[in-house]
Amino acid sequence: MVAMPSQQQPVDIDVTPSGTVVEFGPEQPDRHRRWDFSALGRELLADRRTVPVAAALAALAALVSMLSEWQVTTIDAGTIGSDSGERLLASGIDDLGALGVGYVLGLFLIVPSVVLTLFGPPSSRRTFRLAGLSVAGTVFGVVLAAAARASSQSYVIDPVYRIALDDAETTLAYGRGLWCALAAVLFASASLYLAGRHLPGSPAAEGAPQETTAEVPPEATWSWRRPSAGRDDLPEGEALDLTVSPSQPFTSLHDDRDRPS
Repeated sequence: MVAMPSQQQPVDIDVTPSGTVVEFGPEQPDRHRRWDFSALGRELLADRRTVPVAAALAALAALVSMLSEWQVTTIDAGTIGSDSGERLLASGIDDLGALGVGYVLGLFLIVPSVVLTLFGPPSSRRTFRLAGLSVAGTVFGVVLAAAARASSQSYVIDPVYRIALDDAETTLAYGRGLWCALAAVLFASASLYLAGRHLPGSPAAEGAPQETTAEVPPEATWSWRRPSAGRDDLPEGEALDLTVSPSQPFTSLHDDRDRPS
């Protein structure tokens, strides 16, 4: 009599995914959906590319300040015997007198200070940086003095004719040149200040390996590319976060057919 084979039992395979995932490396911080402006500001200040960008903006603002008006005087033409209504008279940097000369001379000192701080000899960059900050502070005071005078009296009207004019007949306003001059001094000061964070031996570079000036040329200090992390920059001696959990790759049948007879 031939024995009939027993009915095959279904294979019990657990297809439920395991809750444990194998991960390598340190734990990734949780990403916040909201913008962290404080962290963004710190990253911006720590980025060395901010220094040449601020210097370029300072140069552009200084050029515009030399070409634009510093004061705009609105005068009623009827007070001087004309029927053309109100007239706008612009005052440039050449109308500022001694203050304008002081501003131009200050620019001639700030420009080489910034250039030598960024691309000069590494041993003298801190000296040029301090000199540039001193000159920038002085020029900032000159611009403030010019702004104070521009708000009280017109540069295009001679003092003799001011006696015949009332304050209500003239209106004074700042021009674009004055605002651009303030922006130029502030951007130049920011460039010099932030450059000190990336110079060799700065406190901001504490904990990082100091490299000699012979190994790193001055041109590579303000490279536009972000420095890549090499194998030497990786943390040493840090254990990998490895998690291992049991799995069920194979499942045996419920009967004894898998046993040897």
